Amino acid sequence: MNSKKEIIFKGKEAIKIQLEGVKKLQKSLNEDFFKAVELLLSLKGKLILSGIGKSGHIANKIASTFTSTGIVSLFLHPVEASHGDLGIIEKKDIVILISNSGEASEINDIINYCKKNGVKIICITSNKNSSLSKNSDVKIIIPKHKESDPLGIAPTTSTTLALIAGDALCSTILAYKKFDRQSFKNFHPGGKIGKNLRTINEIMNIDAPFVSINSKVLEAVIVMTEKKYGCAIIVDIKKNIKGIVTDGDLRRSLKSDLLEANVTKIMRINPILVNKNTLVSSAINIMNKNSITSLIIAEKKKVLGIVNLKECLDNE
Repeated sequence: MNSKKEIIFKGKEAIKIQLEGVKKLQKSLNEDFFKAVELLLSLKGKLILSGIGKSGHIANKIASTFTSTGIVSLFLHPVEASHGDLGIIEKKDIVILISNSGEASEINDIINYCKKNGVKIICITSNKNSSLSKNSDVKIIIPKHKESDPLGIAPTTSTTLALIAGDALCSTILAYKKFDRQSFKNFHPGGKIGKNLRTINEIMNIDAPFVSINSKVLEAVIVMTEKKYGCAIIVDIKKNIKGIVTDGDLRRSLKSDLLEANVTKIMRINPILVNKNTLVSSAINIMNKNSITSLIIAEKKKVLGIVNLKECLDNE
């Protein structure tokens, strides 16, 4: 029976081997990486990725990553390309070919088609002297590495490094494109990512509980009861925020003549305000941290809307 200690040790060794490869890759990035990024930033058409076997799976994943960040990308299977799908490639496209050896015969038809039609090729390979490398416009060379399996031959470290190289290209390109959280959310409307990027602008109620600064406390109570946000936002004639009154303020100030007093007697002058692009998750944290149940969304002291903790929790 294999010991637990030995199994865990072998797992750590496999990871260690791949980490060493990653460190080498990080140090190896040079002018070729710069050229690849510059070329991709000039892309006018599609980004097409291809590879065979495990390299094909990596190419497919990288294509998916680029697409999810707004760069139109697709995976072209090299065998299908040789049987009619080469027509997908247009002159304004850029092709990224992945092959650890750089000698995968299945991608030769793609290489030849690109060379004949003036389509730029970026390669990701471990062999700088390979036919793929020699026929590429820009080459990203994976440094010498050791595969992490016991025989040292299964595509493990090599595929990890190819994937990281592709992700590094995508991440660097996004740093120079107008792509923000909202852009990312537009491509991920469903699932947990979409929810995590939801902003309070999408859920806020624009019918906020306003009360004039000249009002009596009684009017604030009526508005608070009607709107059910547990607070009243005190504004001047120009709708500028002057303060806030909460149900807690009412309880703490309760006395016989309170309702006839001016609302300014109990309002707090520095309510917590957030902008409309605040994430729902951040809004929840702000309310919890400050022990409040409603949050005012404002811009330049003008109220845009209001949300409460329950609404945020329901939309997190």
